[in-house]
Amino acid sequence: MSDQRPTRDSMSLEEATISNMWEIAAIVQVLERKGLYTKQDLYDIITEFRRKNPRASIPETAFPEPYLLTETENTIIDDILELLNKHGLTSHQSMNLLERLGRILEMGQRVAKGTMH
Repeated sequence: MSDQRPTRDSMSLEEATISNMWEIAAIVQVLERKGLYTKQDLYDIITEFRRKNPRASIPETAFPEPYLLTETENTIIDDILELLNKHGLTSHQSMNLLERLGRILEMGQRVAKGTMH
């Protein structure tokens, strides 16, 4: 029996956090689809945890709360996540893709501003 373990690429704290976020988002999505809770239930539980553990709470402005998004925005986000998962992108690949998309949108915005005098 070999004592060698397969090596893993190390992850930055940011990559690990994002990977953890994707995993939690997937679990949340499954529970919601199965009708076991609503997004409001989740928000209420998080609020209660933050109240009970004030030292562990983060400023509310650090991350946008999902319940503040419109139904259209939630649908688009769900569709994007589904596509990323369907194509088997890792969290790192997904981040790179979304960053590239952001740059493309910024360029389009600049072009539109340049043509509107």
